[in-house]
Amino acid sequence: MSAGTGMGTKANADLPELQARMKAQSDYAGQHGEQWVRHHAVAFKELPKGTHVAINCRTGEYVVGHTALEAVDAFEQRFGKGNEIGYMIEIGGGVFVGGGIV
Repeated sequence: MSAGTGMGTKANADLPELQARMKAQSDYAGQHGEQWVRHHAVAFKELPKGTHVAINCRTGEYVVGHTALEAVDAFEQRFGKGNEIGYMIEIGGGVFVGGGIV
């Protein structure tokens, strides 16, 4: 085991692969998420300020919540946990920077 990390050499060997996969998912979410935000711009203007939106980057379907946690829970309930890449925004707020829901 590596000192202080609790990770064995197998986990250390898998780290570059995990990092590459997470970067690819983040890049995919950023690219496709922004496209879906533009696609749904008219519908999103109708949502109240502060609404959190989680978008399925593959299909463009989306769910909403009063909080980010509610939106994540709704996303996982509808699309499954770890099955899809998502992208989050807050209406009248910022964008979930660094990728999406994986």
